[in-house]
Amino acid sequence: MKLIASLAGTLLFFCSLPAWGQTPYILNGSTRQNSCNCYVLTQDNTFQSGTAWNKNKINLDQSFDYVFDINLGCRDADGADGIGFILQTKGTNLGANAQGIGFKGITPSLGVIIDTYQNFDESDPSYDHVAIQMNGLSNHSSAGNLAGPVTALANSNNIEDCQWHLFRISWDAVTKHLEVSIDHQLRLSIDKDLVHDIFEGDPEVFWGFAGSTGGQTNVQQFCAALRPEFNFDPQQIFCEGTPVQFLDYSSSFGAITRWWWDLGDGTQTTLPQPPVHTYPAAGNYTVKLVIEDNSGCVSDTLKAPFTLGSYPIVDLGPNPFCIGMDQLMTDKTTVAVGSPAAWRWQWDDGSSSSGSNPAQPYTQPGAHAIQLTVTTTQGCASTATKTIQFNAAPSVTATGTSVCLGDPSIFTSTNLTPGIPVSRYVWQFGDGTQGNGPSLHHQYKDTGSYLVTLYGVSDEGCNSPAVRVPVKVNNVYAQAGNDTIIAIGQPLQLQAGWTQPGLVYHWEPATGLNDPYSAHPVAYLQKDQTYKLTLLSPEGCTATDYINVKAYTGPEFYVPNAFSPNHDGRNDVFRVIAAGVPKLDFFCIWNRWGQEIYRSNDLPGGWDGTINGQPAPVDTYVWMVQGVDYLGRRFGRKGTVTLIR
Repeated sequence: MKLIASLAGTLLFFCSLPAWGQTPYILNGSTRQNSCNCYVLTQDNTFQSGTAWNKNKINLDQSFDYVFDINLGCRDADGADGIGFILQTKGTNLGANAQGIGFKGITPSLGVIIDTYQNFDESDPSYDHVAIQMNGLSNHSSAGNLAGPVTALANSNNIEDCQWHLFRISWDAVTKHLEVSIDHQLRLSIDKDLVHDIFEGDPEVFWGFAGSTGGQTNVQQFCAALRPEFNFDPQQIFCEGTPVQFLDYSSSFGAITRWWWDLGDGTQTTLPQPPVHTYPAAGNYTVKLVIEDNSGCVSDTLKAPFTLGSYPIVDLGPNPFCIGMDQLMTDKTTVAVGSPAAWRWQWDDGSSSSGSNPAQPYTQPGAHAIQLTVTTTQGCASTATKTIQFNAAPSVTATGTSVCLGDPSIFTSTNLTPGIPVSRYVWQFGDGTQGNGPSLHHQYKDTGSYLVTLYGVSDEGCNSPAVRVPVKVNNVYAQAGNDTIIAIGQPLQLQAGWTQPGLVYHWEPATGLNDPYSAHPVAYLQKDQTYKLTLLSPEGCTATDYINVKAYTGPEFYVPNAFSPNHDGRNDVFRVIAAGVPKLDFFCIWNRWGQEIYRSNDLPGGWDGTINGQPAPVDTYVWMVQGVDYLGRRFGRKGTVTLIR
């Protein structure tokens, strides 16, 4: 086997070939040669037409199998119009543009037309399509439509996708059978005597490509196929130490005359197919392939990565395994190069499972020999057998007490499986802390509902299923209300501001109350009274609060005759004591010139001795107050007050 020394040497070798400018095609219109074997039929301009006719005719009495690469551009929504592979006997002229696609009007002719624009007057479908047509008749409803239209691509409605697609035309001269394939997918075929039925007995035909644009555009190209490819035998595995056979799957319009392979580990060859090759180690390799055809054209370099995998080191667990837990077997296999793809678990009861984490079949404690085979994506398989100890898991239950804030909750556990000793109890208290022990106390820092969990751990290391224990930490806050004033004999409904189900209320003393155990009792007083409110929750939590009630003869307004707003905390605000008057109509103050300087209907409210934010002068002021008493009667009072500083 003769090896080429380096990639640089190979490229130099190929570069010494004749220039590619000497094309085997007659080019018309917008067609331009782009490389040794590639031609642009239309640029991205409107109303272009281009043809490329091979200088050598085809003899249809002989079979042919032509392979091309085609590219219909990148415009989908606004792209047009298409290209065609055409056989004809009249010459190498320029074809029609726009929807004619260089084919319309040529007779006699046969065209394999790939159309990327929907022309309703030619019965075009909405998708990019391919059809076999004759004698320049482009309407799919005409007698010239021999096959199709069908989608150009087998799995897509769009071939204007910026991609190169393999386009194959095969003619069997014996059976008179023509096939059209795109990307190795058969799209159309016909059985027809082309020489007799179309070309009037003349087997010698010109052949080539035509393309066109109209009001819509696309860059449309074709290449005489020169596509390096390789593949492997379906049974090939890619594992360290395993010989690898590369198979040449290259596509070419003409005969392939030279190959250059680089197998990625320094090995190179110019044979059509490399000898069976054994790599020195597992790893990721990049194989390169370049081909040359009989016209002297050299392909681009194919660079194809592939992985030569290592054999897995099989391990499994857990060991011990706890029966009764929500637990699965675990693959612990390691692979240096590659990744696990398939698993086969063989249980010693004769059953088997697949997957990386299967459920095991055992229900009773004991030791079992388990076999696991792991196969990687590269086909490398290893097997190991391991004895796993299967133990029973315990079962526990627990209780917890709901408490008042400041008191500890008491938690107690019980082992429901005495035959399986529990060596450790693990509590999660629901507040971010945990504890250990069969019974313990825990004090929470705040009120709320907490979900406590507990599991037990057996002497063999198996965890019990977790149990949940809800507890509450409560507190009560007595709110008897703000101190107030009433008229003697005026009913006053007390309000306990904190209410919740199960609370016990107690007002003391019971003097004047209709129900000292109500949350909202009514008081009838003849004198001042202080009440104490005590709350008791179902958990035994208690709280107290007080309210002072002053009882005045009334209903009446009690108004002082002087005040001193000097911010010493005494008599700083001039306000009305409205005994038995729950609602004011107004409380107004005027200066000696009759100017209103204060007005309010709030209780208790009051004037702070300022006018427009500035201290009022020492003086005597006139006031008037009016309101509605608790019996619904409206009355008022007026007088003077002296401001002293």
